[in-house]
Amino acid sequence: MASPSIAHFGTTIIEAPPPPEVPQREVPIAGDLARTLRFLSILGLEPLIENMYEGIGRQYIWSRGTPRDADYLEVDSFTSYRAVRREPADRPRVGDTIFRITHPQPLDVYARWEAEELVEDVGPEGEATAFLAGTQPWILVRGPQGQLFEFGRSTPERAQNHAVYVWTDPARLEETAAAFAREFDLRVIADEDFHGQANVRLLTRPRPGITLGLLTPLPGEPVSPRWSEDIFLEAGYSHFRLGSFDKARTRRASREAFPDGGDVSFVYFADSYLELVQVHPDDPANAC
Repeated sequence: MASPSIAHFGTTIIEAPPPPEVPQREVPIAGDLARTLRFLSILGLEPLIENMYEGIGRQYIWSRGTPRDADYLEVDSFTSYRAVRREPADRPRVGDTIFRITHPQPLDVYARWEAEELVEDVGPEGEATAFLAGTQPWILVRGPQGQLFEFGRSTPERAQNHAVYVWTDPARLEETAAAFAREFDLRVIADEDFHGQANVRLLTRPRPGITLGLLTPLPGEPVSPRWSEDIFLEAGYSHFRLGSFDKARTRRASREAFPDGGDVSFVYFADSYLELVQVHPDDPANAC
């Protein structure tokens, strides 16, 4: 069948190119890539797809469970030989993305990440203590690839497990929310506080389940423009898959990022880089 509307995301990782005489496949996995794959293995993911792109980088897609599972997860860890880190900033940038990831035993996973120094707590003071005590359901962490995650316990509802948060220009919040609602059959459900660090407008749909959160700064705090639109230049650049019920129409409302891949189109939509797919009646992500 065509590519399903599953929970799939990826993040650019810096890697130095191999010497000319060394095949890509024979280069040892080390550094941030090795630490990222270890991070994913503790989360229960296993190798699914491996690709070598000569002169560009290499790709390791890992997954957990089956696409019909409510907490199915697929992660694309890909390296770029020309990626650089953007200058540090004391504020988020438009398009910066946070992914929710879940596990049936989150405290055990978090403890193992901490023991191996694979995560950095980035939530408000006391959040980690409350999470470990069971009084806080979610914790914000930064993974070894530089990606931000909201982490917690798996639920029976896919839309609760599959959440994506995108920093949004507050001047374009209404426009952006309307565009996502129109093209992806989402509905606004609430405006809430996000870990004391932002405001978030939550949009959701039950089938295929997903929650999209549009993050905007707290009053008096700024958000910076996107640093780059080059997914192979910016270390930490994020993308995610999103299914449309009318992919052809949504493509017309998007900007092409790379030549169309057929079942998967690579586009910029609003402030996000998407793997755009068509939702089909037999899409396994419709299961729950």
